[in-house]
Amino acid sequence: MFRYVWILTLAGLFAAIGCEQKRADQTPGKVTPEDVRRDAGQAADTAAEYSQQAKDEFQKKLETQLNELDAKIATLREKGGDLKDDAKVKWDQKMADLEKKRDAVRDKLAEVGQASAEAWKDVRKGAQSAWDELDNAFRDASQEF
Repeated sequence: MFRYVWILTLAGLFAAIGCEQKRADQTPGKVTPEDVRRDAGQAADTAAEYSQQAKDEFQKKLETQLNELDAKIATLREKGGDLKDDAKVKWDQKMADLEKKRDAVRDKLAEVGQASAEAWKDVRKGAQSAWDELDNAFRDASQEF
């Protein structure tokens, strides 16, 4: 009986090993040009999708920051309404400069929105720089008042 179980076990093992089929033209570990094309296409698609997501996140963040700063600028403008003479002239100049920089950020934000997913990184640098200038100008104006 033990001999019979042993023979059946070996027969099953040989059958399982013999049933594994390999393609004759592809050895293990060999990469084909088709594999490269497929993987490169997937990588390019993934990179483009990631770039689009990053662009969208940056655009939303900048829009939110700009809207919040618009409200702060409006409040700051109201506070400066009580100033007189030379202080009022200086204040109005600062506010005009601040609004000019805000408009520049809006323009850059529009450029980000129109930029392709691949080219937006270059536009992002300009938008970030414009935002930094606006933020600094707002801080200066609010500290002066």
